[in-house]
Amino acid sequence: MSFELRKEHLSYTSKKTSRYLRQRFGYLDLYLIGFCILGDKLLNINLLVYCLGIYLAFRILFISSNYAFAILISLIPNLAVMFIPIPSMSVPIINVLMGVALFKVCISNFKNPVNKSFLFVIGLFIAYEWSHIFYYDIKSIILLFSWSFAILYVSLYFFYSLKTYNHKVVIIYFITGVFISIIYGVLDFLEKYGTLMTNNATIRFKGGAGDPNYFSMYIMISLFLLLFLVNRETKKLLKFIYPLVFVLFVAFGVLSLSRMFLLVISLLLMLLLIKIIFKMKKNKKILFFIISVISILFLFSIFFIADFTSIINVLLSRFTDFIGDPSALTSNRNVLAEQYLQLLMSDTKDMIFGIGIQDYHLRSGIQLQAHNIILELLVVWGIVGFLVFILFVATLLKYGNTNRKDVKNDFISWLPIICMGISYLSLNAMSNESFFLLLLFAMKNLQEFDSLENYLMKNDYG
Repeated sequence: MSFELRKEHLSYTSKKTSRYLRQRFGYLDLYLIGFCILGDKLLNINLLVYCLGIYLAFRILFISSNYAFAILISLIPNLAVMFIPIPSMSVPIINVLMGVALFKVCISNFKNPVNKSFLFVIGLFIAYEWSHIFYYDIKSIILLFSWSFAILYVSLYFFYSLKTYNHKVVIIYFITGVFISIIYGVLDFLEKYGTLMTNNATIRFKGGAGDPNYFSMYIMISLFLLLFLVNRETKKLLKFIYPLVFVLFVAFGVLSLSRMFLLVISLLLMLLLIKIIFKMKKNKKILFFIISVISILFLFSIFFIADFTSIINVLLSRFTDFIGDPSALTSNRNVLAEQYLQLLMSDTKDMIFGIGIQDYHLRSGIQLQAHNIILELLVVWGIVGFLVFILFVATLLKYGNTNRKDVKNDFISWLPIICMGISYLSLNAMSNESFFLLLLFAMKNLQEFDSLENYLMKNDYG
């Protein structure tokens, strides 16, 4: 063997070993996240979660920005568990970690230029929120810094990761985070009620998310992200495991007793099935997956018919019991909408420019957040800010698709972002930094779903 061939062989072996070690350490991160979150639940302390936060902060500094993003995504389904209580407020650990990740992205790409038009739009978006600082107290200003760091991190990471991002790895991290959230919720349910089947419409499964509606949204996103893995899978064992994971997630989504979950999943699965039937040759793997899911659900309903019927009846009762009471049917969201619309109509300046995102529900006097992303946008940023936000999202989409101008997005690739869009019509978004992480994640799914050739060239992060 010549010297050049031997050198090339050694270089290839070294890169392969390096990828293997990075993958092993990546799995170790997931084990530690699960161990600390579930360990704290079992021991009823917060020490392990604090230690986890310190470990992840140092870990993010010494790993690639891509793995750092994957770690942050894995924490989202457990946001209610990972926080630091301080006087008058609780600080989500993920917000601190995003600040560390921003520092990492800036240091790693210090000499790499950023497109000026892209940077201008991001700066405009952040500056517009900062223009409301005169309405804020000290606490709100601190929250403003945290929010700004999150926007900067998401935007800069999005720009610099266009060529190195590996969607499969991030999906695995997110789905693992959902698994951890489910196990945490099971432990919590068994501790409080001794069973998962309470037959009580007011007792809802919320995992580690802290809220059943957010939990059900994370479940929905995971369900449709599984299709990305299914579409690329070559191992026979995993082809049978994915349908089992899908059914398991659906079961816990139903336990959340979320009306939104039932409506969105039913609608999107029906549309997906129609799409697959009309393009059967192109989607053979997904068709096999759907048939497997239907078969497992059929067997499950036969062997557990009593439990299956009971939980479905409880879920449907959340529709039928409040048909004549709009406030109960919407959990008072219609009342909140009326109050915020009255607030907008009472002041033309606020209608045009908004009152700012930080603690807007307290400063408005309404005390509760809007629970609707469109209404929230109009209240906090007004008509002008609504347009600025649309420009921000459009800019991310534009620069994310610069290398894929001739590729049309498959309907399946839109499913996670559709789930988010519908879910946030009844949830809060703008004041939660995790919203922007999920937004970027869903956008990446749009870009990556059809790029199978690009995926086959990347076995792992570089």
